[in-house]
Amino acid sequence: MEAQAVTIKDIARIANVSIATVSRVINHNGKVKGSTKTKIQRVIDKMNFKPNAYARDLVKSRVSSLGVVYPHFSFDCHEFIGISQKNTVAPLPPFIAQTAHSETEEDICIQNMNASYCSGIVLCQSRATSQTLNKWVKKLPHLFCIDRQLTASTFQSINFNHLEAGVLQAIEAIKNGGKYGIVIHSTKMDHTSAQRFAGIIGRLSGSTENIEFEAMHVDQCDIEKSIELIMQNKAQFTRADFVITENDFSAYGVVDALKTLGLNVPHDVTVIGFGNHMISTLSYPKLTTIQYPFHQMLNEVVHRIEKQTIQTNQFRPTLVKRQTS
Repeated sequence: MEAQAVTIKDIARIANVSIATVSRVINHNGKVKGSTKTKIQRVIDKMNFKPNAYARDLVKSRVSSLGVVYPHFSFDCHEFIGISQKNTVAPLPPFIAQTAHSETEEDICIQNMNASYCSGIVLCQSRATSQTLNKWVKKLPHLFCIDRQLTASTFQSINFNHLEAGVLQAIEAIKNGGKYGIVIHSTKMDHTSAQRFAGIIGRLSGSTENIEFEAMHVDQCDIEKSIELIMQNKAQFTRADFVITENDFSAYGVVDALKTLGLNVPHDVTVIGFGNHMISTLSYPKLTTIQYPFHQMLNEVVHRIEKQTIQTNQFRPTLVKRQTS
């Protein structure tokens, strides 16, 4: 049987003082008689009581640290420290960032971050089942999920419209009158990639301009695999008017391989990525892509913890037009 954690109420009862007095000692907020403070501290030490960082920071109306669990290499880690070119909000608090590729790994990360007293934990594009996620957020009011719908607490769920992002990718890809295109996706798409894929296919299929397209998959949408795909399917890519990729890493590889085949981007073929990752500006020509507002979503988490109110419910995609379209 799992032992119950010691609470501030337990400390107050054993020390025979009020909860407010214990709170003042823990938060160093307000005057407390020296002997009383010593008595409370002895009880705290004896019970091995560790104040909950989330509750403590609510009192102080600020977030002292964030724990961020993200799924894979293509997640734009540079956003964590707020160097987004269009950032107009306050810098994020210090963070701990860890990768997790399964429900078990996510659970371990959450436990470690909670033990490290992170006042906010952000789980990005979780691999966990809905049942497990809802169990986690019920237990931890400072756990927030990005890109997963929650039934237990809509307050702890922050979502981006990936379906609309896919539609925007398709619209930009066919804007110049392309009639044949290729959509590159990973073999095992997560739910966010699947939503974008549905948006792309739906828009291309619904076009009145009789657009021909095909979907090609790779084990992982990275630079190397995308280059390999093009070299193995030179005939299709040579005649393509547009290529839409799952992320900017794949798009970077596509541009590199197309140039090797002697094609001019964007005059011969348009390439559209997703994410507006740092790599999108390192490509030559620079990638046209869709902004994934991760930094703004993290700031929404901070706002909800500090203010206990929702500032923005839904984050929508925007086109970042550069040189590949």
